[in-house]
Parts: sequence; structure tokens; C-alpha cells
Amino acid sequence: MNYVSNIDTICILIDTENYEQFADSVLEYLSKEKELAKSIFTTDTNYKHLVTINNLSFHLSPNGTKGYSYILQNNGFQVNIAQFKSKLQNFSPIQVRISSEYLWAYGLSNSWEIIHNWIVKTFGNIIIEKVFRVDLCSHVSDIDLITNYNLNYKGDFKKRQVFYTGNQINSITFGSRKSKNIYCRIYNKSLELQEIKHKYWFYDIWSNYGLNSSNVWNIEFEIKSECLRQFNIYTVNDILIHLQSLWQYCTNKWLIKVDRINERIERCPINAEWLNIQKNYDNFSSTELIKLNKQIECDASALIPNIVGNITSYSARKNKLNINEAFTILYFDTKKYLLHKNTCFENEVRKKLDFFQKSEVNK
Repeated sequence: MNYVSNIDTICILIDTENYEQFADSVLEYLSKEKELAKSIFTTDTNYKHLVTINNLSFHLSPNGTKGYSYILQNNGFQVNIAQFKSKLQNFSPIQVRISSEYLWAYGLSNSWEIIHNWIVKTFGNIIIEKVFRVDLCSHVSDIDLITNYNLNYKGDFKKRQVFYTGNQINSITFGSRKSKNIYCRIYNKSLELQEIKHKYWFYDIWSNYGLNSSNVWNIEFEIKSECLRQFNIYTVNDILIHLQSLWQYCTNKWLIKVDRINERIERCPINAEWLNIQKNYDNFSSTELIKLNKQIECDASALIPNIVGNITSYSARKNKLNINEAFTILYFDTKKYLLHKNTCFENEVRKKLDFFQKSEVNK
């Protein structure tokens, strides 16, 4: 059986020593920049406000979220930051989510090193580190995981759901996403890429691991704090140590696919393909699976259909059938628009280039 497995998302709560005092200048800077972002966003809802802190660039949201005043995002991380350190015992002033893109590009160890070093430099020494969610996934191809799904799965889950595209099942889920324990999705990853038209770089990974890219399914377990604490897992390093145990727990106890040859499901043997899936983290290594610049190149190619759609709609409205004439008019209209925004094409491209490059520092 061909497969590729990886950590697809991880979320971590962080507290630092003397948080407000150490980060006072950064918090003041973010407060001013957020007000600026808000003022511009009211007239331009597509606006993305760029900030650079200690050589790492982020888009700063004009809004916050519960408990956190500032939301910083780039293609590697989302960092939620509190203005003040709450007196609530379990509250941490920093919340980090490492993106799928970075985890597939660099692996967990290197991705965590990048953001860990940035947090220490920006907010001080870390005194509390708590992983509260980690997603383990395994992509497999040419395996039937959905036929008689309501009869062939047993485990500790209390709820299951099925979702369709037309008459075909595209996803089955087990457990509840609101639970603090485990939630599992088994879904058609090939179909997802076709519908969302994003992360085309998975095709390169699948090819490298011998998967049939037209029929790839993802088995993904969202493992939350309640389950993690059962294994005494708190830190990112704990995750790396216990990855195999977590996957085995999820696929040996929490969810099992059987061959339904007996009315009583507990007497049915485990499905042979599922027995192989149970081993998919036995030799796991936290290494890069695809270069980040290759991801960006693939994502650029994925933009072409939308660009062509917009350009042809624009040309139709301008009544121009010739592509050269259409692009000439677009050129002048683009310059006029950017001039109205007090910027130019070169500046806007440099901002985005800077954003991509400064998301990769310290790797």
C-alpha cells in the first residue's frame, strides 16, 4: 500500500516570562498598526496590512478574536497575541498555529524552531508551552474506505456523519469537532483539490510516494487537549516522541475498520488494508516533503484559471477580442488604479515578495 503521512496542523498555547514588560514596545507598535489597518479597511475591504517584527513579516488583521487583540498571519503561522496577560489560570497570552504549508515543507521540528526563536526574541523566554490540537493525517490511494461505512467501522466515537458530492460519498466523519478529545475525517483529497483549487503541490508529493493522484483519500485525526493529556503530552517535543503511539491509539482503539463477516461487530476481523494503515507512522520522520518555493510556484499556477476568467470578463466589457489590445488597456487601467491608491505595481509586488521571503527566515 502506497501512502504518505504527516502532521498537518498543530496549535500551541504559550506564556512567557514578564510578558507585558518584555513585549511592551511590540504591543504598543501593534496597537498603532491595528488602528491604521482598521482605518484603511473601512474603505478597502481587500486591504492587507503588512507588519514586520524581528525580520518576520505578517498580515495584521484589523480585528481581534476572543481574548486576543492581535491576529498575525503569514503563509507559515497564525499568531494570536493578547494585549494584557489575563489573571485567568489557564489563559496563555500567545496562541500559535503552524500551517499545513510549513509542516509539509519543513517538518514539525524546523517549523517550530522558526516560530519558537521568534517568540523568544519578541516576547521573552517561554515558561509555558501547551499543545492543544494536533492533526495527524495519512494520504492513501486506491483503497475503499467508504463502502458500507455504517457497518464496517467500530470504536470509541459517539457520532458519525456522511457527506456527498452528487450521488457519491466524498467524506465520512467520526466524533464531534466541538469535542476536546478526537475528531476524524476520511475524505476524498483528490476531489478537494479539484473543488478548492488550492495546494496543487500535493500532486508532486503524491507522485514521489507512488500514489494515484486521481484517487487519493485522506485519513485525518484532529487530536485535542483531552486526549493529549491522557498521554502526558504538553510540548511540541512530546508530540514528536509520541507520534507513533497517538496514531496507533487512533487507529487501533478509537476507530477501526473491520470486515463485516459476523452480525456482532466485535467478532469481526480487522480489515487487512486497515492493518497496514495502523503502521503508517511506524517509521515517521519529521522532514521536508516539498520545498516551499515549489509550493509557491504551484500555487501561482493555480491562480491562472481565475486570472483568465477575470481577464476575459474584463476584455468582454471593453469589447476587445484581441489579447494584445486587451492587455494594453488593462496596463493603463492598472496604472491608473494604483496611482489612485498612491502606490505602483513594483511596490505592490515587492510587498508580496518581501512577505514570502520574510516568512522563511531562521529555518
